[in-house]
Amino acid sequence: MRLKRSVCSAFVLTSLVASQVQAQVPVVDSRPSGSSSSVENSHIHESTSMEPAAGGSAHLLNLLDELRQEVMTLRGQLEEQAYRIKQLQKESRDRYLDLDQRISRQGDSSIKVPAATGNSSGSPLTLPALVGSGSSVTESDTREEAAYQAAFSLIKDKRFDEAVVALKKLLKDSPKGQFSDNAQYWLGEVQMAQGRYKEARDDFQSLIDNYPDSPKVSDATYKLGRILDLQGEKDAARKYLESVISQYPGSAAARLSDTYLRNMSDT
Repeated sequence: MRLKRSVCSAFVLTSLVASQVQAQVPVVDSRPSGSSSSVENSHIHESTSMEPAAGGSAHLLNLLDELRQEVMTLRGQLEEQAYRIKQLQKESRDRYLDLDQRISRQGDSSIKVPAATGNSSGSPLTLPALVGSGSSVTESDTREEAAYQAAFSLIKDKRFDEAVVALKKLLKDSPKGQFSDNAQYWLGEVQMAQGRYKEARDDFQSLIDNYPDSPKVSDATYKLGRILDLQGEKDAARKYLESVISQYPGSAAARLSDTYLRNMSDT
């Protein structure tokens, strides 16, 4: 809109300059020549009338030049914004693709718990027997498992807002349950996929603080490094990514951190 106004203003000023230039052309008197005093008075009148016209034309030309510069500046800003929008769209698409890949690796619908639970064989989860209990699971364990399965199904169906609500409820109902660290991690993943970096950052940090023994800590630390980079905190991002490489050598998170660091250096 601002660019359109500037172009219109430039057009109007161009018209005004043209009219001013035309106004400067002296009018030839077709009457018979009279006395010398009449001729001198005529020349004096023409000279004095053209001086303000010339000054006005110079002012309009300056304004026109300024508008041209402004139009060029606005055009450059539009091109920059278009590029930025394209980059944001690409980042958003990459986040969803990354989440899709992670979800697809979690197994089929029969709640094969992500690797964070230590169940790397890919077989359906069997909860450990509780001390003093005659059965392998309690009613609360069964409810927690069903809640986690339902929340994870929402993630697979890309119903992210509902998944956030379900995961938060699971964490509230079972803060120290069998699935709590996984729920906390996937809550951060979903927030990050939606571009909610502040919320995702808090969720991944909560996993590290509240579940320090969880196998998902390395992944959460890697994600924190990525978020910090996206938020412009390059130095802090490098520290997190380097800590993953040093503390969890050979892990998938360490390999991802190394690749991400090299890409940061190239940009």
